[in-house]
Amino acid sequence: MKLSALAKAAGVSAASIKYYIHEGLLPPGQKKNATTAVYDEAHLHRLALIRWLREELATPIADIAELTRAIDDESLPTIELMGVCQELALRGNSGLPASAQRAPGSPPFALRASGGHPTATSPVPDRFDDLVSEVIDRLGWPDEESAARNALARVVAVVDAGGYPVTVDSIVAQCRAIAPIAQSHVRPISVEHSRDRVCLSVIRGITMSNRLLIAASALAHASLSMIARASDAVDGGSGGDEPYRSGA
Repeated sequence: MKLSALAKAAGVSAASIKYYIHEGLLPPGQKKNATTAVYDEAHLHRLALIRWLREELATPIADIAELTRAIDDESLPTIELMGVCQELALRGNSGLPASAQRAPGSPPFALRASGGHPTATSPVPDRFDDLVSEVIDRLGWPDEESAARNALARVVAVVDAGGYPVTVDSIVAQCRAIAPIAQSHVRPISVEHSRDRVCLSVIRGITMSNRLLIAASALAHASLSMIARASDAVDGGSGGDEPYRSGA
């Protein structure tokens, strides 16, 4: 298909497509003659991924470029590529605070430590890493390096530093509550899917699940706060003057 047809099919402007090609996010079309290039389904898959990242997560172009380089690196196994997608989704969904994100260009999963004065290479404190190991052991899940595992250790450190102590029991309870939902979302990755489609599936799945969990958590905190304030009012307390503080 020509550029105009590609733009219409992908729902993006021709100018945006030219920009993505210039920035290396999208491979150029195959030259048909001196003035015309043609594009195929692979370009549509890449544009669908770029568009979703930009519109849903406001992902910076530099981060998208890093992901597309990983996609185009055929030496990178699909399972490791999915880990890169997990990290990007966590970043875009506030699952990774800025203090825990890895420096641009550093190896995947080399996230910053949390608390104090984090650097790109400093490890997460041992006690938080050990806590996550105990959680995984209690759940009977594989304790292997991944963006999700590393992110949890760093988020626990951030939450703890913020004055919300986290216990193994509390995380295990949350994981067990979430597991049935996650299981319903886990699908085998078809060998027929392009790497771009795999990435979009992983990032979109994490994003949708996180949005639901965050909204449900907000509802729980708000509702329990209302119940507590109503109970305090019945008992003659001054709950209306107390500041709202959600628990961890």
